[in-house]
Amino acid sequence: MAALLRMEGQPPELILLEIQSLLVMEDGSSLAGQHLGVLEANGKQVTLTNGPRTLYGKLQDLPKPLVLMERTGQEEDFGGDSSRKSVVFKAQGMVRRKAVFNQRPQLKV
Repeated sequence: MAALLRMEGQPPELILLEIQSLLVMEDGSSLAGQHLGVLEANGKQVTLTNGPRTLYGKLQDLPKPLVLMERTGQEEDFGGDSSRKSVVFKAQGMVRRKAVFNQRPQLKV
């Protein structure tokens, strides 16, 4: 089965977060859907601030861009052949850079 990727206009640029540490919510809940903090970029330097904690990192270009895709649940004929199908995906964003955080968070006092 083939895959077909569709883009409507220019997809937004996303930044991949690489956090070389253990992230745990204080109440033990899942990280999915949680607000991790405020991400700020100044040139190649980035910070991720959550309350009194700040992570410092560097912005790096990815050697090969990544595409964030969403499965649409639709299928189309492959090359006009109704016996072969293509799964349709929608592009949600492009990832060209990543923010790498490899230090422990700093506390603001």
